[in-house]
Amino acid sequence: MKTATIGILTLTFLFSSCRIADLRTDSIKENQLTEALSAKGNLLIKNAIEKQGFDKIDQYKTYEAIGSDHWKGLLGKIGTTWKWKKEKMAMRYTIGDFDGQVEVLEGKKKGFIAGIQSFDYYEIENGKYDSNVKDQKRIMFGLAAYHYFFEIGARLKNASVIQYIGEETFKEEKMHKVFASWGTERTKDYDQYVLFIGDKSGLVEAVSHTVRDAYLPGSGPLHSSTRFDDYREVGGVMIPFSTTVQIFDVKDNINKYLHQFTLSSFSWDAVDEESIRPNKTIKSLGDDKPTS
Repeated sequence: MKTATIGILTLTFLFSSCRIADLRTDSIKENQLTEALSAKGNLLIKNAIEKQGFDKIDQYKTYEAIGSDHWKGLLGKIGTTWKWKKEKMAMRYTIGDFDGQVEVLEGKKKGFIAGIQSFDYYEIENGKYDSNVKDQKRIMFGLAAYHYFFEIGARLKNASVIQYIGEETFKEEKMHKVFASWGTERTKDYDQYVLFIGDKSGLVEAVSHTVRDAYLPGSGPLHSSTRFDDYREVGGVMIPFSTTVQIFDVKDNINKYLHQFTLSSFSWDAVDEESIRPNKTIKSLGDDKPTS
């Protein structure tokens, strides 16, 4: 009952507020950026990319992550990006862009594939490709978001604003916090991120982030945090086999989550680029998003 009440109150706040989430520190709000803090933040991100092995992923073309995504409670039921529940699925991506697809591997929708190619939505059922179907905004958001967070360090290294903002204890370890965004204003035009980089591990252990492009109306005030656990080496790259999304700030209790994606396997180049990008006439957008 307590959990349901908290969920209802949270939803009421989100859908009634006109504010948008803000992760800036006071100094960033006042545009008081320093070269020293920028250099420290950039170095931490660079070292985390190298520690994870993402500086070597150009040797690969695609990757496949197989697992299940559990959305918890009332908020999870409302917010889920998928049309299925905990059924095992395969998420397949090309590297450094937003092209990807998901295939349901079990249950009633077994064999169903949904994908985005330069943000053109498509579905494949019974081997038949169709891009004239109605866009499924939840699935499109989920595919793009998972893609981005699988590669989070490498994606944020090119942010125009990077500042070291201090330390915090998380997972019983000292974390270095790095703010990354594309400006110093609070705006709907771009998201804000705070990376938690382990002092001992050197890895990105978590990231707090705003959610500007969410598919749910009124989600502007929401910020959430994604924690990465159970890192395993696959082909020279450290991959988190557990990715947990928590509402608002990152929490030490991993069981307090909105949803949790747990991998059973991860592989490089298990599929070719053409299977993820079935339409040869669509020009690649790379790391950009559509302007309209």
